[in-house]
Amino acid sequence: MFEVTDRDGLARLGVLETPHGRVSTPALLPVVNPNQPLIPPKDIASRFGAEILITNAYILGKGALREEVLRQGVHGLLDFPGAVMTDSGAFQSHVYGDVEVSNADVIEFQKAIRSDLGTMLDLFSEPEHPLARAAADVDETIRRAREAASLKGGLALVGAVQGGLHEDLRERCAREVSSLDIAVAAIGGVVPLMEAYRFRDLVRVIVASKKGLDPSKPVHLFGAGHPLVFPLAALLGCDLLDSAAYAKYARDGRMLFPDGTRRAAEMRASGCACPVCSAHGMAEIARQERLLAEHNLHVSFAAVREVRRAIAAGEIWELAERRARAHPALLDALRELRHHNDFLEASEPLSRPGAMYYVGPETAHRPILHRLRRRLLERYAAPAARGLLVLPEGGRPYSERYRAVVARCLAAADVHPVVKSLWGPVPLELDHVWPLSQSLIPEAPDPEALEAAEVFFRQWAAGAGFAFGVLWEDEATLEELRSRAPGPRDVDWNLLRTRATADLQFGRGAADALLRGNVSYVVSRNTGKIRNVIADGEHVLSLRAEDGFFTLKAAGAVRLRRAFPFPRLRVVVDPDAVPFHREGKNVFAKFVKDADADLRPGDEALVVSPDDELCAVARTAMNRREMLAFRRGVAAFVREGVPPPSSAPPR
Repeated sequence: MFEVTDRDGLARLGVLETPHGRVSTPALLPVVNPNQPLIPPKDIASRFGAEILITNAYILGKGALREEVLRQGVHGLLDFPGAVMTDSGAFQSHVYGDVEVSNADVIEFQKAIRSDLGTMLDLFSEPEHPLARAAADVDETIRRAREAASLKGGLALVGAVQGGLHEDLRERCAREVSSLDIAVAAIGGVVPLMEAYRFRDLVRVIVASKKGLDPSKPVHLFGAGHPLVFPLAALLGCDLLDSAAYAKYARDGRMLFPDGTRRAAEMRASGCACPVCSAHGMAEIARQERLLAEHNLHVSFAAVREVRRAIAAGEIWELAERRARAHPALLDALRELRHHNDFLEASEPLSRPGAMYYVGPETAHRPILHRLRRRLLERYAAPAARGLLVLPEGGRPYSERYRAVVARCLAAADVHPVVKSLWGPVPLELDHVWPLSQSLIPEAPDPEALEAAEVFFRQWAAGAGFAFGVLWEDEATLEELRSRAPGPRDVDWNLLRTRATADLQFGRGAADALLRGNVSYVVSRNTGKIRNVIADGEHVLSLRAEDGFFTLKAAGAVRLRRAFPFPRLRVVVDPDAVPFHREGKNVFAKFVKDADADLRPGDEALVVSPDDELCAVARTAMNRREMLAFRRGVAAFVREGVPPPSSAPPR
């Protein structure tokens, strides 16, 4: 059983339950050769904190250890207290072509040696395999997956996804295999890509597979053993990573680092703080394969811990972008992500804790900014004004930086201010929305980033409905504005901010519904900013200081339910769960019947019965696809229960 405990987009922290204990994910599975373990598995558990490892069932079944492992079980043979995953020998079969074992044999053997996770015998597809051959391999892999699922008994089955570089085949194989009774979905056939540093192709393979995979099942990326790729793999939703690299590279005299690989014999100092490098000189490390392997394991486990920290802090994108600069091929892979923004955006949270940091021009192409720009085009309704006052990028918040300039321009001209920011156009009334104020950028961004910002701005301005736009430069700009659109223009900034934020967050038309009637505000005495929005005496919204979005109140939810047709903004729950949500209990995924496909993690949502009776207001923890897939975990955190409609008074 797998449960997600925290997430950052597709990246997630989770717990995988096994017969030999809980495994925290993302997890590194060191590969152990049962015939010649370089580091004893017991030490891998006690000294490195490994909760799970992986070994090869084919090697165990065909070698001298067969009788012993059948007698002791794989845990007894390896002397490892944690979970053990066994591979099937599919890679050996592909490379050597002399593996005389069937899929059924492998499954029965893994059951007999009591593996915690046992892998089916899939058919490996090389990256260069043409469509017809890869399709035949996928068909056979799916057939074997069904066979393995029928034979597995109590074995937690690992189902493999193949398909070479053919994205449609990957997605189909993933969908078919993960629909079966498997515990883990493994993306296979990618070792040749990683060995050749074809990370852009690796991104395409993972994304295509993730599109078809059941999101409730953990994903194993076979052969992703170098810490260089851990942030990218986690960013794309891979939960388990196996590593033979720590031993393989040690045998070749090489040391792993988060940013690459170096030959030990060519180094005077490693610059590493791991126990091996702290206690031994480089000459000694270079001479001893065991010390090299230990260093490589320390670095690999530290890299996984850094990935976990970044996910918990909402910084996985920053980590992946920084790591991508360690190798040009990895930077190509990062740039490939922008071509998959529509898929990635569906898992992106509404906002993240803290600021968004500019790492490079790729930052502007993140899916969360792709969403913001799309919502500006689709949801934002520009206020009535003849012209556009275009303000250059500057210190944040923009409304504070340009307060005096805007006041002077509005006193003289019928214009509306918008900032041409590095992330795209920012109408001034939306400058508080995350990450428009909550971001840090350099004073001199890369030319590529500036060019992208220009493209984003022109795309928006072309459809915004203004007759002209003028870039603010100096006093001469004020005179030009006065001559082209004489004013003044009076602006109620509180109302403008509330309307624009409501439409951006909930959809065009939300502001009309929420702000119907007499509108008033509770304003902070310290900051002068809106805290609560009152409409006809009803508290409908509260503005969150941390991200500039609204918390939806019950009265506001009632208005949105009337304004938007079913299932817009809704999470539909089982009728039996309705009374619990009215009491303020959270929505668990197993009770979700349906949901709005446009809901994203962190969105404010209406919790309703199948008859569209409002029972609670909640903040989502999943998107629709995840809510319908998971049988465990919170789908939405209830903020406020809504009592049933009062019965009619007696006559």
